[in-house]
Amino acid sequence: MYRNKALPVGYLIWSLILLPKVLFPQGVNLGVPPIVNFSRQEFKAGTQMWDISQGPDGIMWYANNDGLLEFDGTHWRLYRLDNGTIVRSVRAGANGQIFVGGQGDFGYFAPAKHGRLTYHSLLGKLSPADQNFGDVWDIELIGDEVFFRTNNQVFRWHNQQLTTLFSAGKALYFMGSWGDKLLIQDTEHVLHLFQNGQFQQPEQPLLFESGQISALLAISPDTLLITTIKNGIYAFTGNAIQPWPTADDAFLRNNRIFCAITLPDHQIALGTSFTGLVTLNHERKIFHHINKKCGLQNNTVLSLYGAANGAIWLGLDNGVTYADLNSPFATIFPDGDLQGTGYSAAIFEGNIYFGTNTGLFVTPWKKYYGPGEKQHFHKVNNSEGQVWSLNMLDDQMLMGHHEGAFDITGKDAKKLTTQPGIWRFVKQTPDLAIAGHYGGLAAFKKQNGSWQFDRVLDGFYESSRILAQDAGGSIWMAHPYRGIYRMTVDAETGTCSAEHFGEAEGLPSDLGNHLFKLGEQVVITGKKGVFEFDPVKMRFVPNEKFQQLFGENTRVKYLNQDQFGNIWYVHEHETGLLQVVNGALEKKVHRVPIPELHNKLAEGFQFLLPVDSNNVFVATNQGFIHFNLGAYRTADSTIRLVLHEVRLKSQADSLLFGGHQRSGDEKVVLASEHNSLTISFSAPDYPGGEFVQYAHYLEGIEKKWSEWSAETDVVLNHLRPGEYVFHVKARNQHGIESAPCTFKFTISPPWYDSPLAYAVYALLALGVVAGIIYRQQRQFERERKSLQSLHRQQAEQHELRVRRSEEAILQLQHEKLEAEVNHKSQELASVTMHLVQKNTILSTIQEALSKVQGKAVASPEVEKEIGRLIKMLEHDARVDEDWEHFSMNFDQVHSDFLKRLGEKHDHLSPNDYRLCAYLRMNLSTKEIASLMNISVRGVEASRYRLRRRLNLDTDVNLTEYLMRF
Repeated sequence: MYRNKALPVGYLIWSLILLPKVLFPQGVNLGVPPIVNFSRQEFKAGTQMWDISQGPDGIMWYANNDGLLEFDGTHWRLYRLDNGTIVRSVRAGANGQIFVGGQGDFGYFAPAKHGRLTYHSLLGKLSPADQNFGDVWDIELIGDEVFFRTNNQVFRWHNQQLTTLFSAGKALYFMGSWGDKLLIQDTEHVLHLFQNGQFQQPEQPLLFESGQISALLAISPDTLLITTIKNGIYAFTGNAIQPWPTADDAFLRNNRIFCAITLPDHQIALGTSFTGLVTLNHERKIFHHINKKCGLQNNTVLSLYGAANGAIWLGLDNGVTYADLNSPFATIFPDGDLQGTGYSAAIFEGNIYFGTNTGLFVTPWKKYYGPGEKQHFHKVNNSEGQVWSLNMLDDQMLMGHHEGAFDITGKDAKKLTTQPGIWRFVKQTPDLAIAGHYGGLAAFKKQNGSWQFDRVLDGFYESSRILAQDAGGSIWMAHPYRGIYRMTVDAETGTCSAEHFGEAEGLPSDLGNHLFKLGEQVVITGKKGVFEFDPVKMRFVPNEKFQQLFGENTRVKYLNQDQFGNIWYVHEHETGLLQVVNGALEKKVHRVPIPELHNKLAEGFQFLLPVDSNNVFVATNQGFIHFNLGAYRTADSTIRLVLHEVRLKSQADSLLFGGHQRSGDEKVVLASEHNSLTISFSAPDYPGGEFVQYAHYLEGIEKKWSEWSAETDVVLNHLRPGEYVFHVKARNQHGIESAPCTFKFTISPPWYDSPLAYAVYALLALGVVAGIIYRQQRQFERERKSLQSLHRQQAEQHELRVRRSEEAILQLQHEKLEAEVNHKSQELASVTMHLVQKNTILSTIQEALSKVQGKAVASPEVEKEIGRLIKMLEHDARVDEDWEHFSMNFDQVHSDFLKRLGEKHDHLSPNDYRLCAYLRMNLSTKEIASLMNISVRGVEASRYRLRRRLNLDTDVNLTEYLMRF
């Protein structure tokens, strides 16, 4: 069985390679070519695909139960007729017109505004008598004429005129064309040719009584093949019709040919009602047979369309299938539905063997396989389980198997040993072979012309899957987790010794190493680079040739040299072939990548079997791939690209461009708020999009192309107003690029950024400027007045500050004077108090001396001396009472008190002035008495006299009066 969505088409320029003559130049037809199935779930439309057509841009059109279905390689889109009926037929014409025929209606879709397809019915152009018809089954385009066939009529659309060409009352079976000729078949088996603007029946009716025609195929200028639904194929040459026999006539008659086409390589593809698709080669044999067992969705093929690259579109009773019959790749599942992993393959004694994880399978190896042969493999008896390798030792094929070693003959496997887990065999001498097994090595010897198990070797017990023998007879073994071993085997003693090599001996690591034999040389591949052993230095050194080809840091996983000296390789980024070409002076190596094979081989167990330049078998994770290297060239090196649609991102119903260009289409102008778009595109020649990448850039913002990506949608967010051109291009797996597609659009500025808005802005700006000038003038005047007022205020404030400063100075001077007065007053009070105290003391002393003098009994000299002291004290008292000195100091302290008092009361005596001064100083009566040298009563009397002289009332306090004076 072939699974869905297998390898798509892939071709590469194959130059400078002269392939030698091989056994089968065209390759065998073993395996199933790549197919891609599309079901209702994917395109969400009708199931039965009645007709298929392709436009010049590569877009596919399908007439189906729900309407007209469009497919650009990635995106599906459904269009409906006005009456919503089934579409039975479709043909893509020029100028983007898609002609369709439905039930009771027919017409065409054409691009309208922004590339949207719009349906134009032609029904109204018919007379009412001709409008009563059922289905339009066939559409043919000849030049600029379009013909539509119903069950009873043929209509012609030409120069915008619709005419009825055939309405003879007879039912019609078929309408078809070849070249510029058109033919119809009626139910009486009469063939009518379109000539001179009408269908003409020959004078002698040309009958075709072999059944209903399903297709006309021009295979040569003078030969037309006629396929019938039930009766096989016929050839029409001139006026003669005769059978066109094939090797499988009975098979074709039984399965009914419902449709047919010719392929670019002149093979014939037949769509059957019961067994899917078959193709006939130049020998009239079935070369391909694709049916449900091969992965086809169902076996009823309703329509076919052949692409320029040799691929076929199949319209099925349920879905659509793309079959790349011209692909150099085909898939083989020898274990059928199990689709097990492939590990090894070999051709031996006329058979081809395939080893899988489910067992060993065999089929005869021959040039051609019939419809059932290519899918029929026999399981080799006694081979169930994991097959590891197939090894050719002389004329015997030995199989390494999980259960042990087996001798393969025809369809039988004979077990050679009970030792489990045999990986592979290496022939060391003509009679000795070494096998690696799960726990070391085993010896096999040739006895009586056949290889037999001898013994398990002692001395080495590591799993030995990867073995190779160098030119010197040493056996090398690579262990993925241990390193590299070089072993010496002693078959006589049944032992082997091993030398270990690892990172210390020049390998990049002890892990991930592998080894391969290229010619007589054993090379080692590690995590980085390819190495060879230097026996002089006893270490591994980089292989310079491989380093130049792959780079020094590339991890090579597989190398295999074929019989032509070419080397097949697999590394972490690429799978391909190193093609060795003999040059004039030296051999040259051309590196040919094969992207279709990359990541298909089983990881860690890569295997290829190059049988010849046209037949290479590749073990994969699911079955095997049959690769025709000779067909791997540029059959069609072009790649087309189409824009699917452009939509506004923010709205559901926002289609800006429907993908179908029309001449003179209007420019797309978007409002400023519609500045986020989604653009979709696709490569219609690569259904499913595998191996296709896209790059794009937006002219107006970006300066260079984006990185290549498989994404078929680009979102442009928040674009600024301006003119833009979106560019996109595609490339296939071989680096061939398409012509760029472009989409031009303009994002208008918002209303506030439009020319009218700018005119308004200019007027407003002038008004604003005038307003600003007027305002500035008013502001200037206000500021002038304000400055004047401010100047006045500042002058007044300055004057106020000056006055306040002067007042402060005066206040300070006053305070200073007050302080000085207070100080003088304090000094005067202090002096006065001193005088009071002094006079008191002197009076006391004088009184004491007087008492002593009166009581003295001493000598007259003592009395005389005491008298002298008393006189001195009296004289001192008079000196201290110097009024002039006192009055001067007093007036200084009390602001000319005595002077002012004298001016007001000029009749006062000196004693009155002294009394006033003492009262002004707030002295007590006793203190005043001491100072005036009078008694207290004398002071009271003096106060009384003073009040009278001052003319004070009795209720006026004398002291308070003098204090306020």
